[in-house]
Amino acid sequence: MALLLAPLRWLTSSIIRLAIFAGILVVLYLVLLKPAIDSGEKKVRHTLHSLEQKASPKRLAHCIERADGDIDKMKRCARLF
Repeated sequence: MALLLAPLRWLTSSIIRLAIFAGILVVLYLVLLKPAIDSGEKKVRHTLHSLEQKASPKRLAHCIERADGDIDKMKRCARLF
């Protein structure tokens, strides 16, 4: 009977070890990785939003209007926008 229980104990202890390991991985993900991923996404969204504002056709048209025919200023507008 003891020979039959030994594999069962080994299997049970292995399952418990795997469950503890999986739990530790989940906690590490929630504590370390998820906040880093979320903050990175926020930074990317903010950067994309600011790029969209800077690359606006209205801003380019306004800059060219303010250049008042000056080629150097128009070139600067084209470089900026």
